[in-house]
Amino acid sequence: MNAPTVQADYYDGRSSRRQRVVLRLNDGWLYLQGESIERRAPLGELRLSEPMGAAPRLATFPDGAYCEIRDAEGFAQILAASGHREHRIVAWQFNQRAIFVAALICLLLGIAGYRYGLPWISAQLAEWVPENSARALSDRVLIELDGRVFTPSKLPPERQTEIAQRFNALRTSDSQPLSDFLRFRAARRLGANAFALPAGPIILTDGIVRLAGNDDELMAVLAHELGHVHARHGLRQMIQGSFVGFFVAWFAGDVSSIIAAAPAALLEAKYSRDLEAEADAYAAGLLRENGISPRCLGDMLDSLEKASGNTPIGDLGHYLSSHPATEERRALLDGPPCH
Repeated sequence: MNAPTVQADYYDGRSSRRQRVVLRLNDGWLYLQGESIERRAPLGELRLSEPMGAAPRLATFPDGAYCEIRDAEGFAQILAASGHREHRIVAWQFNQRAIFVAALICLLLGIAGYRYGLPWISAQLAEWVPENSARALSDRVLIELDGRVFTPSKLPPERQTEIAQRFNALRTSDSQPLSDFLRFRAARRLGANAFALPAGPIILTDGIVRLAGNDDELMAVLAHELGHVHARHGLRQMIQGSFVGFFVAWFAGDVSSIIAAAPAALLEAKYSRDLEAEADAYAAGLLRENGISPRCLGDMLDSLEKASGNTPIGDLGHYLSSHPATEERRALLDGPPCH
């Protein structure tokens, strides 16, 4: 009884010439016969490609010659008839239950990577960015914002000086004057707002100065934003939000695309609950060290939330869109009444 056969195209690995051949398997050997070619090889010495749908399978000889087999089903049948068994992974590829389990595992890994892996990687990368590079990026972003979003502050110069001096008087663990971190701006679309650029400065709008019940509330907001600067939250969010683009720009040496996208990304970014908790903890500690109740920050969040209920949200949102105020946060900011 003749062994089953299958047709294939043979290439010698040295030229593009194609030869039509017939393949058959017998006693663990692959026999190949064509019009001007005849050869054989032990099946174990051949490299067989895995079945991939309608794609042809390849049987490659040790010298680089190979057969292209378009009748993949027929080839699988003669392999099975010879006692050859595909690797179990190949069998899983055609098992619906295995496909479902693999897809589910990939989905869970993707979710876990996005939820935990990407923030962790972004945090590590943010720490590796040199301080001068982060500050240069912040300076460029502020120039972009000044040209598109901000206008000069209308607060009286003496009021700006008063706030800056009060902020500068806060005692911190480093010796850098805090007033270097502070910038006053007006922004009609942003209303009452304060946010920090990746390496500073902290932007304080006229609206939030007018909204504050007292200067302790302003110091509380500034302390919270200083916490974001201290932990490089803004830089982490930028890296996380444009992970692929950041890597391409980093290795290509062209950061213009990052700078172009940074203003909108920073204004629209929503800090995670973990990052907010870090900034709150930093602010609470700094306020206590300077004799200010952490409750001042909670009171300011209440005022912002009430104000936002009466103010339409602009194109770029308001303070609470990127700094969500929650009862959980207020509970951690408890303390004596704010004066």
